[in-house]
Amino acid sequence: MFSKLLAYCLKVICFSVPNYFTFRLMSLISLLNDSPDELLYGKSGYLYALLFVNKHIYGKEAIPTSHIEKVIESILKSGKQFSTQMKSESPLLWQWHDKVYFGAAHGMAGILYMLLQARMYFNVIEIRSFVKPTLDWLLNQRYSSGNFQSSLESSSSDRLVQWCHGAPGFVPLCILAHQVFEDDKYLKIALQCGDVIWQRGLSTKGYSMCHGVSGNAYAFIQLYQATKKPIHLYRACCFMEWCAVERPGTELHHPDRPASLFEGLVGRLYLAEDMTNNLDAKFPAFCL
Repeated sequence: MFSKLLAYCLKVICFSVPNYFTFRLMSLISLLNDSPDELLYGKSGYLYALLFVNKHIYGKEAIPTSHIEKVIESILKSGKQFSTQMKSESPLLWQWHDKVYFGAAHGMAGILYMLLQARMYFNVIEIRSFVKPTLDWLLNQRYSSGNFQSSLESSSSDRLVQWCHGAPGFVPLCILAHQVFEDDKYLKIALQCGDVIWQRGLSTKGYSMCHGVSGNAYAFIQLYQATKKPIHLYRACCFMEWCAVERPGTELHHPDRPASLFEGLVGRLYLAEDMTNNLDAKFPAFCL
């Protein structure tokens, strides 16, 4: 419902001043060379915006294919260059704030997920030669617990189970990889991530989408959409109930922006609405 309302509001704005809106969005490509590659502040987030507008606002020709291809080429180019610089076994490698992050918000899981969602804009050779082996390398970095470390050679222990860092952000990536490459190993990893989240995903940081229980609930929704097995919907409902009841002492880190989508109350409301139509639910600003 909220995503439909967002799309409707954007349509009203865009169709009122379509040329201006498209021009402003496309003009952001001037920042491409100076931007990081990650999702929240970089090229992958810009790629999402372009794909979203084409899918939900104007239709696929609103943003020219050549424009989207330039963004993808820039992401791949920097990934190849940094991989070569680091002499990595992974054909693509990206950094943010001098770290090779693995998670969805700032790291490789988010970048690869966005590239796979944009796969119709670049050739199969690039996907098979660079994206897939990078994905396989990344998935091999798992802890024995099934969770993922936050960054390459991270000094922190196996403790973060949240969308931005840890197993929850890998669930949509692995589900999409299963659909694209038709390999059951990816779905198996997604299911294992789901078990990690069920065991350890009631984050003491609170209820946020980014690093809390609301974001973790979406992993179960995504697993339910992929498998149609009721256990995943049940788990999503349990996490939703945890967010709704808000028991004393379960939010040890209060959000900096308590009314925001990714950190605050709006994220919980978004999840609650998506739960009423769970087969169409999508993690906001991430899943198309």
